[in-house]
Amino acid sequence: MMDKELRLKIGQMLMAGFPSPEVDTQAKRLIEDFYVGNFALFARNIVNARQISGLCSALSELVCQKTGYAPMLEVDQEGGVVCRLTEGAALLPGPMAIAAAKADAREIGKNCADTLLSVGINSNTAPVLDVNRDAMNPIIGARSFGDTVEAAERYGLGLMNGMRERGMIASVKHFPGHGNVKTDSHLAMPCNDADEKELREIDFAPFQSAFAMGADALMTSHVCFKNYDSKYPATLSHRIMTDLLRGEMGFEGVAISDCMEMGAIRTTYGTGEGAVLAVEAGCDILCFSHTYEAVAEAASALYAAVDSGRISPARIEQSYARIVRLKKKYHLLDVWQPDIEAARAVLYDPVRLEQHRSVSRKSITLVSDEGGIECLKSAKRPAFFAPESLALTGNEDEPKQPTNFSRMAAERFGGTGTVLQLNALDDASRAALLSPDYDVAVLGLYNARFREGQQQILRLLEAQPRPLVVVLLGAPYDAALVQRADAVIAAYEYTPMSVCAALDAIAENEFPGTLPVTLQPIQP
Repeated sequence: MMDKELRLKIGQMLMAGFPSPEVDTQAKRLIEDFYVGNFALFARNIVNARQISGLCSALSELVCQKTGYAPMLEVDQEGGVVCRLTEGAALLPGPMAIAAAKADAREIGKNCADTLLSVGINSNTAPVLDVNRDAMNPIIGARSFGDTVEAAERYGLGLMNGMRERGMIASVKHFPGHGNVKTDSHLAMPCNDADEKELREIDFAPFQSAFAMGADALMTSHVCFKNYDSKYPATLSHRIMTDLLRGEMGFEGVAISDCMEMGAIRTTYGTGEGAVLAVEAGCDILCFSHTYEAVAEAASALYAAVDSGRISPARIEQSYARIVRLKKKYHLLDVWQPDIEAARAVLYDPVRLEQHRSVSRKSITLVSDEGGIECLKSAKRPAFFAPESLALTGNEDEPKQPTNFSRMAAERFGGTGTVLQLNALDDASRAALLSPDYDVAVLGLYNARFREGQQQILRLLEAQPRPLVVVLLGAPYDAALVQRADAVIAAYEYTPMSVCAALDAIAENEFPGTLPVTLQPIQP
């Protein structure tokens, strides 16, 4: 039977989520039963700065007492719609908006680290280094800096270096690339069928540059690279996670898996066997975002694999040594006690707040205009239509207060604001769309290329004789859906900050942004 010391080391190789904004029974059991040494935090765990500071402090104390090391307390703070902490300056412009604004990503990285560290969060699974080459990629899109290696490197590595400079663990993702696929790995296994030469020149290249700069950590992709390892997705591939990553690319940091409860792993291999395969492949930390049961299954499978000799104690020691080295480098040796007053000063620092608002304003891009902006500005009865925002990835929680473009726009310009169904054209919406009581229509699309209902609404408005302005509240690829509009505006993300920036741009008729991707025909 495995001794306590080895269980402690395996505990450092686990990162877990839990459902509450306080240290609940699940979190306590994870620490007590499996020596879980790291936690992933989501919107469901965060209420405000004071609460999250207390939660981080309590988690830090419990993990330190049980394991001897402070935990990595990790969030996905990519910017844009993937932000767990959104209070004050913690809300960052997202990757594609940063690229559209040609912003100083290093400064944004510093701000990101400052805000997270101030409340006790010490690890960020960002930046995204995926080169988004497929308009129909359902899970990356505007989370990417663009469709070129140069954009991923310029802005992604700037963000990484800014965070590291301030003492934040930055995990580049999703190694070795999640950009050239059409499947959401939260649901099923994506496949990238590019040849090896193309993979090395495009998908792998930003990660190689990050490793050359001394990246400390990465997060894997659950993507099968058919012409590199046709059998296993990257997370479970020894050829990728050891031969390529360690042997060829020379990465010496900590390799963290994407969530092992995602459909790509869970439905294909099972959580327990997936965990064993990931460790055999070369992963150091396995992430479980949701349930106690998934961690229990994985831990039990790892214990059994060590007891049977399938995984050697030396292999566990290898990952443990990397994790401890990282924790020592970032001073995770004792309990963290955030200072809430200092945190509030950082979060509401007017300089940081204005930096982020300025980037958001500079990102707004006029894709096309045939007099639509002037029509809107002079309209006496404009009508605004849009769905509300929603969670972008399967690991996160729905926003507590969804952003509402149509109502925000109506408050700014007058007229009416109608909230549409995300993916349906119902009778009430049809009546509002066909109403004679407006003179200009403004339609907010939110990643409509995946939603037939939004496309039906677009076609209905295009068939009207009145001017039409389309605002793209997600990735700009939706522009290819538009057949007739008097103006098309790219806002890149659906947050209060980006909506305000888009409304400012319309009011001032100033659109400083530049498209960071080449628009391409949409082919499902």
